[in-house]
Amino acid sequence: MKIFKTINHNPDLALALGYFDGVHTAHQKLISKAVDFAKENNKKSAVITFEINPSNYFNKDKIHNICSNEERLERIEALGIDFAYVLDFEQYMQFEALQYLQDVLVKNFQPCCIVTGFNHKFGRAKQGDTNLLSKYSERFNYKYIELPPQKIQTCLISSSNIREMIKNGHIRNANMLLGHSFSLKNNVVKGDAIARKMGFPTANIFWPNNIVNLPHGVYFGYAIVDKTYPAVINWGKRPTFDGSDEEIVEAHILNFDFQIYGKIIRVLFVMKIRDEIKFPNQEALIKQIQEDVETARKLARLS
Repeated sequence: MKIFKTINHNPDLALALGYFDGVHTAHQKLISKAVDFAKENNKKSAVITFEINPSNYFNKDKIHNICSNEERLERIEALGIDFAYVLDFEQYMQFEALQYLQDVLVKNFQPCCIVTGFNHKFGRAKQGDTNLLSKYSERFNYKYIELPPQKIQTCLISSSNIREMIKNGHIRNANMLLGHSFSLKNNVVKGDAIARKMGFPTANIFWPNNIVNLPHGVYFGYAIVDKTYPAVINWGKRPTFDGSDEEIVEAHILNFDFQIYGKIIRVLFVMKIRDEIKFPNQEALIKQIQEDVETARKLARLS
């Protein structure tokens, strides 16, 4: 997949339009429709998206993303897209909807196909919608495909619903809608070695400040360090040890004993084991961590 940060002339494409935060199961289906149409008609496919979530220009409170731009593009590429245009939203937000369709999409890409979700909006004041894209499809000679609402059971698959699930600690439900595990990727930083002295060395990373937060607690998941290993993941302030309000992710990686300070790892959250607790002493904490590790081993065997 070739990535562009600005528009260029690249005609006859099947386009998938959206921000695609999290690249959840509905996004995957939408993007795959553009890829499939392109392959069936011997064309190329492209995603048109933005560097910053457009919702941040219209909401009072900042929208924290489900995944980084890097992960978003990795997941889009895995679906078989040929090109990704990651644009500066500020350059296009004042375009009238028809102007954006005609002078940006049609002029530069002469799309053979446009695919969006049922609730896609574009253009100044969100004037453009699926009706407009359908209305002008014959005039501009493209096939328009609208993906209807996608649900798992009765739950609408949407980035906003997934964000709320993550905020509320419902990680298993969030992962079900995502179709993959919610994850973080960052450099391993040096800690105070308290966990190592207790017999449970951890790989510590900071939570990226633009990614939606899980509630503090202990989670079962995986750490990807060249290979994938099961892990007990503590996210919080370590209340048993007074003196620091610093929040950090500590992954005790099972069956692993290598020096990885400074390396980049990905931590995947699968399910919550327990809440963050302040223990009366270090011995009680060690006993609980031993139980957490045993729980993680059992879950790893089941997964």
